[in-house]
This record gives sequence, C-alpha cells and structure tokens, in this order.
Amino acid sequence: MQIKNACLIILVFVYSGSLAQAPTLSIRGIVQDSLSKQPLEDATLSLLRSPDGAVVRRLRSGKKEFFLGNLPAGNYALVTSYLGYATDTIAITLRQTDTTGKRVRVLLQHSAKAMMEVVVHAAIPPAIVKNDTIAFNAAAYPTRPNATVEDLLRKLPGIDIDKNGNVTMQGQKVDKIYLDGKEFFLNDPRTATQNLPADIVDQIEAFDSETDRSRLTGIKETTGTKSINIRLRKDRRKGYFGKIYAGTGSGGGDGNSGVTSSYSAGGTATNLGKNWIFGTGNLNNMNNQFTGADNKNGPGSGGLQTLNNAQLNFRNDKNSKLTFTLNAGTNGNHTSLDQSTQRKTLLTDSSLYENRYSSQLSRNQSYHINAFAEYNIDSFSLLNLRSTWAPQTAQGSNLDTVSIATEKGSASWLSNQGHTSNSNHSNSYALNNTLNFRRRWRLPGRTLFVTLSQSYNHQDQPSSIYNLVDNFDSTRTLLGRTLTNQMNAQLSKDNAYNAAVSYTEPIKPGHIVDLTYGLNRTISHSDKQSFDYDSATGKYDLPDTLTTNHFINYNTIQRVSAGYNATEGKYRYQLGVTLQLSDLDDRNLTNATSITQHQLNWYPRASLFYTPSKGTSIKLVYTANTTSPTIQQLQPLPDLTNPFLVKVGNPDLLQQLTHSLNATYTNFNSHTFRNLQFSLQGDLSQHEITPATTVLSGGIQQQQYVNVDGVWHLSSNLTYGFPLGDQRKGNSSITLRGHYGHDISIVNDSRNLTTGLGWGSTLKLNYHPAEKLFVEGIGSVDYAGALYSIYPTQNTRTWVQNYTVDASYELPWAITVASNYNLQITGSQGTLPSKQVALWNASLYKDFLRDRRAQVRISAFGILNTANNFSQSVGLNYVQTQQTNIPGRILLLSFIYRFHHFPLAQKRNPN
Repeated sequence: MQIKNACLIILVFVYSGSLAQAPTLSIRGIVQDSLSKQPLEDATLSLLRSPDGAVVRRLRSGKKEFFLGNLPAGNYALVTSYLGYATDTIAITLRQTDTTGKRVRVLLQHSAKAMMEVVVHAAIPPAIVKNDTIAFNAAAYPTRPNATVEDLLRKLPGIDIDKNGNVTMQGQKVDKIYLDGKEFFLNDPRTATQNLPADIVDQIEAFDSETDRSRLTGIKETTGTKSINIRLRKDRRKGYFGKIYAGTGSGGGDGNSGVTSSYSAGGTATNLGKNWIFGTGNLNNMNNQFTGADNKNGPGSGGLQTLNNAQLNFRNDKNSKLTFTLNAGTNGNHTSLDQSTQRKTLLTDSSLYENRYSSQLSRNQSYHINAFAEYNIDSFSLLNLRSTWAPQTAQGSNLDTVSIATEKGSASWLSNQGHTSNSNHSNSYALNNTLNFRRRWRLPGRTLFVTLSQSYNHQDQPSSIYNLVDNFDSTRTLLGRTLTNQMNAQLSKDNAYNAAVSYTEPIKPGHIVDLTYGLNRTISHSDKQSFDYDSATGKYDLPDTLTTNHFINYNTIQRVSAGYNATEGKYRYQLGVTLQLSDLDDRNLTNATSITQHQLNWYPRASLFYTPSKGTSIKLVYTANTTSPTIQQLQPLPDLTNPFLVKVGNPDLLQQLTHSLNATYTNFNSHTFRNLQFSLQGDLSQHEITPATTVLSGGIQQQQYVNVDGVWHLSSNLTYGFPLGDQRKGNSSITLRGHYGHDISIVNDSRNLTTGLGWGSTLKLNYHPAEKLFVEGIGSVDYAGALYSIYPTQNTRTWVQNYTVDASYELPWAITVASNYNLQITGSQGTLPSKQVALWNASLYKDFLRDRRAQVRISAFGILNTANNFSQSVGLNYVQTQQTNIPGRILLLSFIYRFHHFPLAQKRNPN
C-alpha cells in the first residue's frame, strides 16, 4: 500500500509541475477567396482539439491576419466557414520543439449551395442508432497516442474483452470484423482489433452477424453473434501505416522454467488504396504481453508461452465486377503449464474432493489460407466463393498426480490416488468450400439464392497412456491397483455436404414471401486401435479390445421453411416455420451392430424490429436450431486419458433442439449524450445432451452423455452510459446483468436439477481531464449460486471481484509514464479459501524524431512477481478452483518505430 501511495504522490507531483512548464505556441494566418485571393473579413474560425472535437478557441477573421496564441502543443483542426463558401478544415500539429508559431493560408471555395447557417459542434455524440446498427463515434472516446482498436473498444459501453482478447457485446461474441463495410479479416477478429491503430477510426459500428443468404437476399437470419465494422476516417482511407519493434529484457520464468531472458520482436504494415494489403508478424516468449505496446490483457489464461505468428491479407477491388480477398498465415505456441486443481463433486449421498497437480508441455503450429471472391456477372446476378484450408500439427505430454477423498456424513477417507503420464501427437487439416449464387429480377424483392458447400476434416492422433491408480475403502485398506500402459492410434474423418435453394417473391411493396429447401449430409469416421504393453516381449503388441473400435456415423438432415417478411413504416417483422427431417445412422463395425433413428421437428421463427423515434430501437427475435451429437459423444468407447473420470460414448443419443428468444432495447440521446442498452436472452432445450455420472467401486467416475428435457436459461444485460460533466472530458457506463436457469444432469441414476442464479455489475470510467492525462477504470462484482436438488446442503455460492486502473501522463520532452493495475478477488467456497491475484505493469517511454515516430520504452510486467493465476468455476454437480502458473516479473527495454503516409490528410495539412 505504501508503494501505491508513493507512486500516486509522484504522479500528482509530476502532473502539477508539468502544467506549469508546458510551453505555449501560436497559429496565425489569413482567410482568402480561392480565386481572387482577396481577404474574407468576418469568416468564422473554430480551433478544435483532435481527436475529441472540443472547441479550444473561436474568433472572426479581419482584413489582415488572424492570431491564435497561448496554445499548448498537440493536434488541432482549424475549421473555417463563411456565408456562400464551402467550409474548410485544416489539420495542424503544434510540437513542443517548435520555436515559432504556425502560419497558415486558408483558401475558401464558393459553394454551389448558399449557406444559410453554419454551425460548428463543440461536442460529438458518443453514438447514434442507424436502423439495427449502433455506431459509436470514435472522437467521443479519446484514446492515448498509438492506441489500438482494442483499446478503443474497451471504452465503449456494453463491450467487454477477456484475458485472451476475445470481444463480446451485451454477452454475445463478436466473430466478424469488417473494414469500411468490406471483408478483409477473414480469420480471427483479434488480428484486426490488436493491430490496427485507433486513430484511423471514425466510427465503430456494431450489429447482428448475418449469413451470406441474409446479406444477398435481405431476409434476416440471426446467428446469435455480433459483427463490428470499423468505419475509417475520410483522410485515412488512402495511404500506408505500420510499425516495427524489438525488445529484450530479464525475467519471465517462474523460478523453475529455466527462462532467464525475455524478448519480443515483430511489426505490422497496412496499405490502403486500390489494393488493400496488411501484414503482421511477431515472435515472443512472454505470453504476448508486449507486441509493440504493452498488452492490457495481461499474461492470458496461464502457462509460460513462446508464441509466433505471421499473417498476410490482400484485397483487390480494381475490377468493378470482381473482388478478391486472401488471408494466409500461421500461429504457433510452445507452452509450459503447471496447474493445481481442487474439485468438489456432489453425489446423491456423498461428495468427492479431488486434488490434482498437473505439469504439461505442449507445442502447436497451425496454418490457414482463407479466400473470398465475389463476381458480379451482371447487374442482376452474383457469384461468390469462400474457401478455407487449415492444417495443424500438435504434440503434448502431461504428468498428473491425483488424490481423491470421499466424504459421507461425518466420515471422510482417502478413496483413491495415483498418477498419470500421457503423451500425444496430432496431424490434422480442414478444407471448406462454399459457393453461393444469387439472381434477382427487375421486380424488387424477387430473388433466387442457391448455395453449395463442402467440408472435410482429417485428424491422425497417435498417443500413449500410462495410469497407475490405487483404490481404498473407508478403513484405508487397499482394495486394488489398476495399471493402464498402452499405445493407441486414432484416425478421425468428417465429410459434410450441403445444398440449399431459396426463393423470395414480393406480394406487394414491402411484403415478401420466402421459401427454402436444404439438404445436409455428414459422414463421420472414427477408428481407434489400442495395444497394451507386454512385459514378456517388451513391446506394445497386446490388442486391447475394450478401447479398440471402428465407428461410422451418417447424419442426413432435410429442411423446408417458409416465411413472410414485411416492412411498414417504423415496423419490420418476420413470421415463418421450418419443418426438419433427420436420419441418424450409427454403425459399430467392430461388433457389427447399428442404430437408426428418425426425428421429425418443426419450429417457428419470428422477429420484430421497431424504431419508435430517432435514436431508439426495439428488437424481438425468436429462433430455433438443432445440434447433432458429435462422434466422440456417440462412439461407445471408454476414454482412459483421465482414469478418475472415464468418458464413454452413447450411440443412442438424439439431436438436441434449442429454442432461443432475444429481446433488445437501445436508446441514444444525441442532446444529453446518454445511452441505454437492454438485452434479454432466453433458451429452452428439448433432448438436451447432458452428462450422466456413475460412481464405480473405489470412487472412479464414469460419464456418459444422455438426452434430457426441462433445461432452460434466462439472462439479461442493462447498460447505461453517460458523460462525466463536460462530455469532452470523459464518459462512463454502468452495466447490470443477471442470469437464472435450470440444468439437469444424472448422478448415480438420480435426476439432479441444478438451479443456477447470479447477478453482477460493471462500472467503466474513461476520464480525460487534461490533454495529456488519460485515466481508465473498470470495476466489476459478480455473484453466482448453484442449488442442487440431490444434495441441497452442498449448494455453492461464489463471489468474484475485478478491478482495473489504467493511467498515463505525458511529461515534458515527450516522455510518458503509464501504469496498469489489476486486482482479482475470489471469495471462499466451502473448504476452499478466498484468493487475491494482483497484476501490476508500468512503463516509461520517450518519443523522438519527426512526428514522434520513434520510441524508446522501458516496461515492467508483473512488478509484484505474481506466480499464479486463479479461477473458479461451477458445473452441473461440481465446483472447481484452479491455480495456473504465469510469467513472473519481466523488465523489457524496447524500441518502436512507426511510419505512416496519408495523402488526403497531407493535402490539408501545411506541416
């Protein structure tokens, strides 16, 4: 606490002193007619601070020069307006190193339309609503220099980013990123959010993700996920920008890993013009905590990681008929993971307490090529193709030491203990292709859409298993010892083909009927051969019939659907129904048995979109979808990887049918800059696929998936955003969330109803009280409870608190100090104690060269030398806590060089 107070005092002292020392600068110039070069008297000049749009000074021009003095260094926009002339904007940068004021010459051009009134807005509304899209104005959420799009997203109300950089909005995953409405990032959205700079962004547009069918026919289809479109600033739509960086330092290990130094090197480059090109690459052994800037996500979910990645994106829009986008890249990691797990499993008349220590080494390298081509055959016909090829290699080994105690009434005893040593190697690849054809006619709304798709997945995975388990009774008498020592090889193949045709026909303006027929055929193979160790021969040559199996699954689904779509004024609604016929054929080739199932399902679909007033929207959506069991859930084969929890497939599983309801209310007030977002989600499942656990002799658990009914969930999110006094100084948002639901599992043939309930709140603070001071704060509190019908005395309740403070201040001479502190507090649960995990990072850096393109940076990660992450989770009949190793304290010295060139910006910038 003394260290924190001392740092705060130093920061306040430096901040107070620097205000007094900051040099003042000036802008002078003249306003003239662009043709006659005659001075224009009484033109209105407004000097706006960039990027937040705050009006710094306003005056009228005279017959001679105008003068704006006593200005601090920074980026500005000079907006000049005059009756009968087009408004002109000039970007101006004042640097602390400037010894003389800036001189500008403003040439105004006659406007074809006389200006009756000119208004320069001092503040920019944080967001606006465009139909079913929320558009956040980036200028209303000021970010520090060299911030990324991810930094900008953190400030937006309703948007959250987890430790791995995944983005969610109102609880829904963001799975697609567009750039100026165009597809450019076909793979991982984090490639865009973590590499693109925030200062190129004009707006962040968030909306429901849509399928190709929805995009090409206009018939709304929801996917349950969100998409984000990064709308570029007009003066950033042509040019190039990027950075290169390298850093090295000390630390990064946990004392036992042998890591004595840390490093990170890489770069990004983007070109926007007739061709879009994006490239990025990085190599580091510090869990991606530094990639040209300090990563606010921290060290991730756990482990010591050495990572590499490289990606190249290309888009060609030269031809008005043909557009082509290609992404290619690779990602790799080498992870050393030490994990301590405590798990309490609830049974009908007893509980199991498991203590596990795991040590894992893994190495993965994946590659991907994604392509998207769209060809406009003519003004009515369009053809597009999506293709993906993704090979991957992986290998790993893990050592586990486990002890399990059984508690029954007041008695408790060690029921089993043991250790495992497993290893595996995997080679796999996936190939996917989708071809879409759309034909429309002169009659608006008449459309034919045809889609053909194919996917193939192949995985070859040899592995070895060594398990030694001792079982005890309540008197600690050894009941038996089980040894598994085998090698196996598993080959899995999935082939899927899909064809669908849709037709839409207008019956009157704004009213359209849609008809669709679809056929999907999936063939899955899983062949596994296992051989036990033969001590007589010293080889693995004893066939194990228990874990050897050849299994094929055929799954055929036919769908017929019809819908009615209408747009009337402020209303847009949809009603429809789908009939689905499923044939599931499971064939066990090992024992020559088969199971055939036929299922007939029907479910409606409906949606309503209503815009009662400007800035307000209401949306209601009901959908349903089926989930087929995976071949791992079907294949009647025990998985002995974890000898204490043996999983067995169930070939009798049915498809799961899930009904979903989503309701949202959105309101953004452009006058008060306040916004309100509310969402409610609900789901109800038929034939829910859920685990059934049986405790065998000696306390070993066997788990098999079964179908149950009666599973449902409700969740809600309410976000209120508001300015902090003067909106230009900052903004804040408060989020309230809650969930309630019923889950069902089977424990020792007894039906266990788990009632889950919880609530939480998050406060976001984005404060920019002075030009060079940025303060961000996020605080959240979450409560979760689980009530078990089979063992109500073992109900669980957990509290988790998270607090993050991020601040930076620019000192004189272009020196900046920054700090990021995160504290996680997990409450106690039964015999499991409460935990606190604190992570503190800080940096000091100096910018130099023209436009501050170069930077020397000293970063300190994990200053408190925290050794472990901590997490807690609640399952259908268990509660679990985990501690995972993370890199310790790291000191890094780095150099970053940034480059950019925007011709459109330079035309208006005299610098």
